Amino acid sequence: MITELPVVIEAPDGEATWGAAAVDHPMRAVTRAVAFEPDGWTPERQAEVVELFDRLAPEWSSRDVAGRELPIVDAFDRGVAALAPAHPAVAVELGGGTGLYSALVAERCTTLVTLDLSWEMIRLVPDGPALPVQGDGANLPLPGGSVDVLVLVNMFLFPTEVDRVLTPDGVVVWINSRGPETPIHLTADEVDQALPGHWDGVASRAGWGTWSVHRRAAEG
Repeated sequence: MITELPVVIEAPDGEATWGAAAVDHPMRAVTRAVAFEPDGWTPERQAEVVELFDRLAPEWSSRDVAGRELPIVDAFDRGVAALAPAHPAVAVELGGGTGLYSALVAERCTTLVTLDLSWEMIRLVPDGPALPVQGDGANLPLPGGSVDVLVLVNMFLFPTEVDRVLTPDGVVVWINSRGPETPIHLTADEVDQALPGHWDGVASRAGWGTWSVHRRAAEG
């Protein structure tokens, strides 16, 4: 069950301009297939995603506009702080791209790995807060039960792998930087539905985006 928290960080321009612009985006169909269909991540889709993000990598830093980080900040300050262990030991950014938000996440954990399928993205990750790793979210190069916090910013959700690598009290941080207009988008309830077993968490909006933090529901 998701608990909606009140909004405490408004968009920099006073409002978020949400609409239906991304509903028919090709990445929306891939997002839903990967989350809800066992065979949704096909070799053809993987190749298309690699080609797309390899091509976008050289200009990816232009997306780091002021205010885009607000959903991540709010998710950690109110969601992770309430649901995860204090100062998590290991955090992993899935689909971390060129590490635009690595410094921000690294301040809130002991060890940070940023992982992306695109080598062109990974090779641009700056030296510093995160260990860059090339890898596929559908087959993570991580031991089971090894990650305290998984951060997904505009990233596909691979439910089985997320469940496998999280510690028993680990959390998933789900960010859509432009809310429902984000091409790679699921609602907080849909994230809960896609993950194996029973989950709960908190969600809200911050800046132009939406966020939710999910943990396994207590038994009983």
